[in-house]
Parts: sequence; C-alpha cells; structure tokens
Amino acid sequence: MSTTLIKSKPQKKLRGLRGTPNYITLLPPGRVLAEKIFEMGIDAAELARRMEVPIETIEKLLRFEISLTESVAKKIEKVTWMPADVLLQFEKSYRTNLAYAMEHPEIPAYLAGEIINQPRQTKKKGK
Repeated sequence: MSTTLIKSKPQKKLRGLRGTPNYITLLPPGRVLAEKIFEMGIDAAELARRMEVPIETIEKLLRFEISLTESVAKKIEKVTWMPADVLLQFEKSYRTNLAYAMEHPEIPAYLAGEIINQPRQTKKKGK
C-alpha cells in the first residue's frame, strides 16, 4: 500500500487582520422603516395616525434621534407587518455597531452615506 502526499496550495496573504473591518455601515431601524413606508406609499404622518402615536415620535425615529422601544416596534408591526423582533434586532445591532464605531475612530463608519466618525489625528514627532 502506497501513501501519496498531497501538497496544499499556498494561501494568499491577507491584507490587514482577519476579521477587522475596513469600514462600518450602520443600519438603524428608522432607515428600514423609512424604506417600508415609502414602499407602502404613506408618509410619517399617516404612519403615526395608524399607529396612534405622536408624529414627533415617528419623525425622531426616522431621523435616528431616538431608540426603538418594544412598544413602538409592536405598533409598527401591526401597521407594516414587519416583525417587531426583527426591528428590535436592527436596533440592537445598530447600537452595538455605533458604540464600536465611536470606540474605533480609525475605522470609517457610514450612516446613510455620511461618515459619522472622524479619524484620530496623529501628532508628528520632531515638531
């Protein structure tokens, strides 16, 4: 019985560290909601009326100024049929990624196409 050795292909060198992102894209639940109401053909005022919440609440949610709560997520689910648990997962992921972006300003973070964190300025030696 003979044994044949199989040479493995050499692996390509990876740039940077494995698992380290080159940028972060933040997806808040308000962005997902904005796309859904656009798809439904309604505006924020109509959504607020159907949900029986103040228009200010919906506007702040659409501008990413407030966090999505469980009670609001359940009301959104009744109107849009978007599952509340999925919306709450978007909220949790958004807050986690936002915190990570703020802790790591060397990694660009994008929210709705705008960069939200500023890279740290390094001081040059000798000046």
